[in-house]
Parts: sequence; C-alpha cells; structure tokens
Amino acid sequence: MSSGFMEHRVMLCLDKELYRAFIRLQADKDLGRSYAGLLPYVEGLYRMGYITKDVYEAHVKRYSEPLVKDTADPETAGQIARKNELKQKDKLFLAMIEQFEIHAENVKWFSRCRIAAEPFKQELESARKLLGLIDKATVQSKGTVQS
Repeated sequence: MSSGFMEHRVMLCLDKELYRAFIRLQADKDLGRSYAGLLPYVEGLYRMGYITKDVYEAHVKRYSEPLVKDTADPETAGQIARKNELKQKDKLFLAMIEQFEIHAENVKWFSRCRIAAEPFKQELESARKLLGLIDKATVQSKGTVQS
C-alpha cells in the first residue's frame, strides 16, 4: 500500500455507541469491515439527499453482500453418499468395458455385468455403454451368450 495521501479514503473516529452499533451491523449482516462502514454511509447520503435512488440501490446491494455466501442448495449426507456411489460405479463399469473382450465368451460375466449396470443406466453413460456392448455381443453370438 502506498504511503502517500489518498483523498478518496476517509477515517472515522467513532464513539463507543457508534462503534458498538458498527460491530453489531458487521456481525448481523456478516459483512467485512469496509462494507460494514460503507453501508450506513451510503444510507445516510441517500437519506440526506446527496445521492440518487439508483446510486443508493446499487451501493446497498453491493455493500450488503456477506463475507461468506450461503450455497443455494447445500448437499445432504444422502446426496453426497449417492455421488460417491455413482463415482465408484462409473469406475467399475469403465473397467468392465476395458475388460469386455477378455470375457467375450463368459455368459456368467455378462450376466453379472448386466445385473450391476441395469440400475444405473439412467444416471451413468458408462452403464449404458456397457449394456449396449452386452446387447451387441448377445445378438452377434446368436444364443451363445445369453443375458
């Protein structure tokens, strides 16, 4: 920070009552120190007629933003567990796809793959791809491999 004089900065000396009000405002609205100082300043300038309503509303919106924004939709433990399950299943199905040619004649393996992938076909591309490979192999073998 420059040590030169900065005319756009204002230092305020607050008495105890004003300082306590400032701290309460900062805590209640979860604001940083600068925003907690600027918000009532803007309010006062508007009430005294020194700034327009548009300027007032833009600054109030800006200086009312909390330090930490709440997420719009915090994830529940169940949602997090479901995401983790889908990640694990996706890895499993991708591994099965890689190994598909190795097990091309194994009817039991195909059956296990189908049973594992079927419940996830709506959510995972890897499950749909695996089921497609199984269907294609089943049609090509004409009964050799059954699902």
